[in-house]
Amino acid sequence: MSCGRPVHEVAAYLDGELDLETTLAFERHLAECADCARALATQQALREAIGRAGLRFEAPPDLTRRLRGAARQSGIAGAARPAAPPRPAWRLSAFQGIAALLLVAVLSFSLGRFGPRPGPDLAQEVVTSHVRSLLAGRPADVVSTDQHTVKPWFAGKLDYAPLVVDLAGHGFPLLGGRLDYLGGHPVAALVYGADRHTINVFTWPTSYTPDRSGPDPVAFTRQGFHLVHWSQSGMTYWAVSDASEERLRQLARLLEGAGGG
Repeated sequence: MSCGRPVHEVAAYLDGELDLETTLAFERHLAECADCARALATQQALREAIGRAGLRFEAPPDLTRRLRGAARQSGIAGAARPAAPPRPAWRLSAFQGIAALLLVAVLSFSLGRFGPRPGPDLAQEVVTSHVRSLLAGRPADVVSTDQHTVKPWFAGKLDYAPLVVDLAGHGFPLLGGRLDYLGGHPVAALVYGADRHTINVFTWPTSYTPDRSGPDPVAFTRQGFHLVHWSQSGMTYWAVSDASEERLRQLARLLEGAGGG
């Protein structure tokens, strides 16, 4: 990678093979390095696609029995191993104490860094869906700059009507919309442009994923992408892009104004 970090570190992070110190350092690096963030998002999207394709090979039962039998005969499985000497109780207690302190430190770091922000799993889903739409090369199912074309397209596909407004006069032209799936629900994804950047704005009823967000947008960074999150008039909004945080905040303010906030 251009940043000089080894390529295999991304896969090791995804597989949970890094130690705690290296994991925390790599996550801090992800917040600053767009190349590594894109590489991570690409590998995540690829793994999800492979998982959905059902490509995992399941060995026939007869083959499984024969392989296990051959392993037993060769001594690979079930071989006697020397018993490990018992650890003194004081060592075990000390280890448990260190582990508990380490866990508290990690939780304190996470809470101090993220505060009352939304759950990381949903934020990760938002970023992954954004990247997936870009990799597909067609981020919108309905391609149109006309809000009166995009909004009716969602009718019958969702049990709510998303706010759709063209903001081309403010530098955020509407490019279209699509259906997506976040937080266990089908949701509306509105696609906007900003200079040469693509912005995905996901919106759904707050009852789907209750959180403590309010009308004041909360901005943060995840894997090199900027996210802005807020709630208004019973609806939740997530905007994500590699555009600047200020541009996302501008879009959020415009959408809030269009929604009567």
